[in-house]
Amino acid sequence: MLSATGTGKKRTIPALLDSPICRVTVAQGRDTTKLTEISRLAPQVRVTTDLQEFALWKDDYDIVYVASPPFLHTEQVRFALSLEKPIVCEKPLVANRDDLGEMTALLRDSVKPVMVAHHLRHQPVVGKLQEILKEEQLGPVSSAALQWSFWLNHEAPSATWKLDPRRGGSNAMFDAGVHALDLALCLFGVPGRISALGARRREVERLDTVSAHLGYDHSIVTIMASQAGSTDANDLVINFAEGAVKVPAMFGERSARTLEIHSNDGRLEETFSPVNLYGAEVEDFCRHLQGESLIGTSIRDGLESARILFAIEDALSDSAGDT
Repeated sequence: MLSATGTGKKRTIPALLDSPICRVTVAQGRDTTKLTEISRLAPQVRVTTDLQEFALWKDDYDIVYVASPPFLHTEQVRFALSLEKPIVCEKPLVANRDDLGEMTALLRDSVKPVMVAHHLRHQPVVGKLQEILKEEQLGPVSSAALQWSFWLNHEAPSATWKLDPRRGGSNAMFDAGVHALDLALCLFGVPGRISALGARRREVERLDTVSAHLGYDHSIVTIMASQAGSTDANDLVINFAEGAVKVPAMFGERSARTLEIHSNDGRLEETFSPVNLYGAEVEDFCRHLQGESLIGTSIRDGLESARILFAIEDALSDSAGDT
């Protein structure tokens, strides 16, 4: 794992401690204190601050997980590809449009599998949603709404880059919102039209609340992303011609537990067992390397997501989206 001292230390390494499928064996980072904490948490993990030492130990791992912030992704993906290993890369692939061309070229030429770490796809409720959509159980889709809002701690270490538009993206869609965008691609495909509005509630440079509208042939999908709001309405709602589906608390770090189906026949509710999403995304990638279908976000979808992020950025600029 590259740059393991952030989300890797907080989420992925703990999630894989008891995995029967895979484990973290090597962790690289710049913060020696946090690397020491990783060693205490997982004594079997070899830690280093040196990229060349990480490369020398490549016989000790089968996959490279790029766990860095997006402004480091291009150089670290280039380095990971030089090790000739499959790659998992944190989201979004890039947050600066100047990096998109090089990242696209790097991944286009890769002969090894690469997955983008969007954890929401790795849970049973997504399979159920895909089934409802494919079979048109409630008729065709007319609209959908996906929201991920939270209150960003401006004092947190990660805020130093998240609040910098040159490193973390120009608006909230580059952070939590990109997970909702990825799920929209998973469920509805690539949109033909994009518009957006944004607001500044707590920030001066960045738009910390954004609403993006994805237009399809006969439906509209709205994605709301905010770093200045409550988590209480982080739900998914899909309206069909003959009913509606709602997944409460779809967007967050924990897996969704219920799915509601509303129709003329009344209200049905299906429940799901909890899943550690940060462990499941890596385990699913390992299964893919062993021959199973890819459940996670492909490079095609990851790059499409990046292109849509910049289209949203353009739409915000065109609409003077700072009202």
